[in-house]
Amino acid sequence: MSGPARIDLPRPADAAALAGVHVTGWREAYGALLPPRFFDAEARAHRLRTWELITRWHPERLAQRVRIGRDAQGTAIGFALVGPTGDDPPVRALEVQALYVLSPWYGTGTGAALLEPLIGSSPASLWVAERNPRARRFYEKMGFRADGARKTDPALEDLAEIRMVR
Repeated sequence: MSGPARIDLPRPADAAALAGVHVTGWREAYGALLPPRFFDAEARAHRLRTWELITRWHPERLAQRVRIGRDAQGTAIGFALVGPTGDDPPVRALEVQALYVLSPWYGTGTGAALLEPLIGSSPASLWVAERNPRARRFYEKMGFRADGARKTDPALEDLAEIRMVR
């Protein structure tokens, strides 16, 4: 790691790198909470298909919803994705849907730099693994607070998540 991360819009050519960051970020965050199949080649292929679609969004939509973080050499080291809330009823209109930074970049301000251009000071919500204290502390520093809502996700082996809002 050298110098601060550069934050910009992803391009279609970034899809594979974003898929790699996504799977590695999941492994670093949830490796002790989820089985290995969530981090294998099939998971990477699924993330690649997703990022191939996202990086081809209309430029205005992309600018409103996605940022990529790059190191000094231009290598992807993190990303943020926001969008309309999936909660019904919605508690906030905007939801942080994903934010991952590779572990060597933890504590460097990269997560905040990725999120800031997308949400600014707007009210927003997010779901975070209940057993991910590092992420919870990060979001608290960003002004989010747990609102008491909790769910388990069958698609994630019933991983317990809590909602945070600001």
